[in-house]
Amino acid sequence: MARGGKSGGKKKKRKGSMLTLILLIIPAGLVVLPTSILFGIGMIPTIVAYVTDRDPEKSAPITVGGLNFCGCMPYAIELWKHNHTIGAAGKIFMDPLAWLIMYGSAAIGWALYFGIPPMVANFEVMRAEKRVSALKDVKVGLVQEWGPEVAGDLFDEAGGLSSDEQDQLAEPAGA
Repeated sequence: MARGGKSGGKKKKRKGSMLTLILLIIPAGLVVLPTSILFGIGMIPTIVAYVTDRDPEKSAPITVGGLNFCGCMPYAIELWKHNHTIGAAGKIFMDPLAWLIMYGSAAIGWALYFGIPPMVANFEVMRAEKRVSALKDVKVGLVQEWGPEVAGDLFDEAGGLSSDEQDQLAEPAGA
């Protein structure tokens, strides 16, 4: 019974903190309404990344959002420097270059999100293949020095020396 009361308290606490957050964000957003509009529209790719990313760590919105924010920031600074009005924000949205920079930077974030993991995986595969090759060379050296008995049956199954190659290597070692 006590457990149910605790979880209910946590839900109330979450709802209360969310309500407090909303009550703080809405007035702050109204005070800087042109900036809020700019970031609200300019950061749509980040919102899409957040909604579509099923990863609990939410790495897509972090990657996309960081670059998307960087694409929106020059226009926010321009808005702050000149006149911070809704009309000035509208002028920014009338400029196709602004859209290209804001959404293009988000596209670069998506490219990084989808491009870097396969590159790292390919690098790791190449590194592992190089390591396997080096270990096979060491194993060949051991077979030459100590004979094919050292390798055991696993040597043939692992793609090592064939039986003919083992016989050729065994002859100089035995002589």
